[in-house]
Order: sequence, then structure tokens, then C-alpha cells
Amino acid sequence: MDQSYEFFLALHVYSLYANGFLMLFYLYLTQSSFSQEFIFIKRIRLFLPIYYLFLAITLFTGSLLWALKHFEFNLYMLSMWICWIFIFALAIYQFILFKKARLFKRYARFRFLSFFILCLGISLLFVPYLLQRFYF
Repeated sequence: MDQSYEFFLALHVYSLYANGFLMLFYLYLTQSSFSQEFIFIKRIRLFLPIYYLFLAITLFTGSLLWALKHFEFNLYMLSMWICWIFIFALAIYQFILFKKARLFKRYARFRFLSFFILCLGISLLFVPYLLQRFYF
């Protein structure tokens, strides 16, 4: 059981690193030069499934780790769940903004709000670590 816990913990941590990298890359995609609408849409639509896959991997490995800890509930677990829910809600909101931008062909608002949404998402990745380090 210790080996499986260590394996899933490593997988969870590396999926968090991948989420951070993917958020930075998504930030680059949304803020990079906008030369052609088709290329802009194509890049984002090819990227989003990978981004959502790693969000799901993080949720799955976190759930497995929680089960291996016998569903022990504490404030650190609560902070991780709340941060993941906020990140997921922000990703849903950003996708809705993307669909509206594609529909109305107005990408300036999407790019502006994407910057703040992704910066907030990146900062939410660090909140559970900072809470554990300084408060728990």
C-alpha cells in the first residue's frame, strides 16, 4: 500500500506541474499575436482537450490518494478540493467565453479575460501548498 501511495502521490504532483505548465502555455496561446482567426481558433481547440485531461488526472489521482488515506478529512484536503473546483469552474467559464468570442468574432474581450482567469488559476495551484506550509 505504501508503494501505491508513493506512486499516486508522484503522479499527482507531476500532474500539478503539468497543469501549471499547460496554464502558462494556454496563457501564451491566448495572448500571442493574433494574425489569423482560423489559426488562433485551431491552436486553442487542439490544446483544450490536453488541458482538460490533466485537470481530470489531477482530480483522479487526488481522489485515489484521499481513498488511500481512508477518506481522512482535514482543512488541507478541503483547501485542495476548493481550489480544484475553482480552477475547474474558471476553465468552464473560459470555454464559454471562447465559444461566445468565436460566435460573435470578438476576441479582444476573450483575450483580456483569459489573462486574468489563467493568472488566477495559476495562483490557485499554489494556495494549498502555501496553506499547508504556513498554517497547517
